[in-house]
Amino acid sequence: MNIEAVPLELAYKGTRTYLHGTDMYNAVMKYFERILPQHVRGPLKMVMHEFARTQVDLLYSIGAERCPRPENARLEFSLADEVSGWLRETDRPVLASRPYSEDEIVAGSRIEGQAIIAAPGASYSAIEVLVSLTKQLHTTLRPGEAGWAYTRLELQRPLSDGDADSLQVELLHTLGNRLTKSAVRVGNTPLGHIYFSGVGS
Repeated sequence: MNIEAVPLELAYKGTRTYLHGTDMYNAVMKYFERILPQHVRGPLKMVMHEFARTQVDLLYSIGAERCPRPENARLEFSLADEVSGWLRETDRPVLASRPYSEDEIVAGSRIEGQAIIAAPGASYSAIEVLVSLTKQLHTTLRPGEAGWAYTRLELQRPLSDGDADSLQVELLHTLGNRLTKSAVRVGNTPLGHIYFSGVGS
């Protein structure tokens, strides 16, 4: 098996001291859009295993055999059942941060029952809109509980830039103690599911 290793340089978001799952998603997708665009199609799966507080390397392989889990694995992914890989935390420090306002992203969105609907025009990536909407939905429907973190993503295809204005998220149910499953739609078209976990106390 041929395993490629690519160092990434990510920044913290706002005052966070860990790398955000949305930046990991965007880094993985931008790499494959540039290097292997034929593989940037569905289905897509990403699973967050732990927070990364230092820089990460992208490790991946192509083919039916799964890329083996490395030490210090933080995120696992697969694309189109053809590419599999991991983000592995390293000892390289994170040297930059950039502003990030979840309030700005969800401004204008509306909640209807168990669902939240995006307002068009957010100047953020589709994954940032999706995760912010899901967090807003959780904190609105389940106030007073611990914080919420993006844990897992299962989509029929990768997100596109045009999806951001039409995203809808519906909280479906809680799995076990603190894991939730929500449906993701673009307009009224089902796209997949996003999972959140309760964090903190």
